[in-house]
Amino acid sequence: GEYQLMEECTASKSIDDIRDVIAKVVKYQNDPASFTFDLAKAKKDKVALAKKKLEEGKRKRYEGRMMRKAKREGRSDLEYYLRQGAAVPTVEEIDMLCSLSYEGQLKAWKANDHSQHCMGYHLEEGGCKRDRACAFLHVDAIGKNTFHETDEVAG
Repeated sequence: GEYQLMEECTASKSIDDIRDVIAKVVKYQNDPASFTFDLAKAKKDKVALAKKKLEEGKRKRYEGRMMRKAKREGRSDLEYYLRQGAAVPTVEEIDMLCSLSYEGQLKAWKANDHSQHCMGYHLEEGGCKRDRACAFLHVDAIGKNTFHETDEVAG
């Protein structure tokens, strides 16, 4: 992007992080001289984008394999395997899981149909260490700064 903030924006873990990025954009727009182009950051952003595309490609190939498997088995629902473990955990479930041992967390995680989601993203201090290299889904828990299609949005 124009102010080299895309990586910072996509890596944001909270609404406050995104507000900080927006504040930087506003600052740079109001005072363009305050922005200095960082060549090292540009190279890092290019590498991160290539890595992201690679990971997205892996996910697409996985989805394709699961759909072909369902088709081979004669299932009418081609997304059958994609739905396995796809349930998004709730904030309450995450709070409950924090009180369990790792083995207990893993057992409950699978039992509650979350196996496609990254357990580390929700339970590890600072989130998933693999970040974009992680093959599991990184989706905020239901009830954590989320809205649904039925929610009213101002504007």
